[in-house]
Amino acid sequence: MTDASPASCYLKDELLQYPVPDQKFMALNCFTACTRCSRIVCLLTLFVALLTNGVLRAAEAQSDAATQVSASRTDKSSRYWIVSTEDSPQSFDDSLPRFCARVQCRHADGSGHNSTLEDLKKSLRPDVPLVIMVHGSFMDSPSVEPESQRTWKWLQHAARGKPFDFIYFRWPSYRSPSLMINIDVAVLGRRASRNGFYLAGLIRSLPASTQVGLIGHSHGTRVIASALHLMAGGTVEEIGCPELRCGQCHIRTVFTASAIDHDWLGKGERFERALCSTEALLNLQNPRDPALVIYPLRRIGSRRALGHTGFTEKDLQQLGAQAVKVRDVNVGSTVGCQHMWPEWVEHTAVAHQAAPWLFLSADNAGERR
Repeated sequence: MTDASPASCYLKDELLQYPVPDQKFMALNCFTACTRCSRIVCLLTLFVALLTNGVLRAAEAQSDAATQVSASRTDKSSRYWIVSTEDSPQSFDDSLPRFCARVQCRHADGSGHNSTLEDLKKSLRPDVPLVIMVHGSFMDSPSVEPESQRTWKWLQHAARGKPFDFIYFRWPSYRSPSLMINIDVAVLGRRASRNGFYLAGLIRSLPASTQVGLIGHSHGTRVIASALHLMAGGTVEEIGCPELRCGQCHIRTVFTASAIDHDWLGKGERFERALCSTEALLNLQNPRDPALVIYPLRRIGSRRALGHTGFTEKDLQQLGAQAVKVRDVNVGSTVGCQHMWPEWVEHTAVAHQAAPWLFLSADNAGERR
């Protein structure tokens, strides 16, 4: 037998290496498919890992945020209260006013929840001043929350780190202005006097040792004057309430843009007993206030507003021994030709004027009279 040729030997080796003609291509296709699958699996694994990591980080961030919010909500210095009299009767009749308080707790992050007077009183801190703000007329519902928070921050700036509790006392003071604005003002003024019963009831329910700082704006000062008068045994619109008499001796008062007659705190006048219920009264007057300039036009025989003129010499004589409790401070150069509360809280200097009356301890309150 003759030897095979070189060409036949080469062909034989090739056939032995790949006995099936299509096997090489099948192996290559299989390898390629496996490689693609591996790449897809790796990409999916990487995507799942990244997604899981992102979710975990988001969960951690959310948990941290929730912890911070929770901490802020449990921190008594980072919350305040809104007490509303909307559910209480607003007209004078033969029955005694019944205080139906609607209470809301507000937090520093802008959130809030409904609460009760009992929870509010439990939250008050011993030996920490309580500031109660009473707004004026024409305050609509959407403005209450932002204005209360602005007032709270305004007072915080003046407190300079000193702790205090804060209540924003809301009364239904909104009335759509008509062509007879003097009638609108008269109706709201009468309503302000009515809400003095509810403010007195709120103060009366506080622990006797509570240091209370009252600050009112415009008709809010009438609410406060009515409350102080009732707490000293006075009557408002011929209605008295002996249950509101209060021996609370740690009350200081600040009036801003006061919309009451300048002589109403004097002997024989509408709120003659008001000063008996407060240690001191600071009257921040503004002769440039346009609303108070026309205040006497609201009715025949009306006097000038206390927030415009301050206490006159005759007023001080009528106050007698109580005159040492009052002090006028002219803030016209600071506030300017403005009346509404949002313009007042733009000026931190005004808050610093009020701070000694609102934040001083009971032992030192008499030194600033």
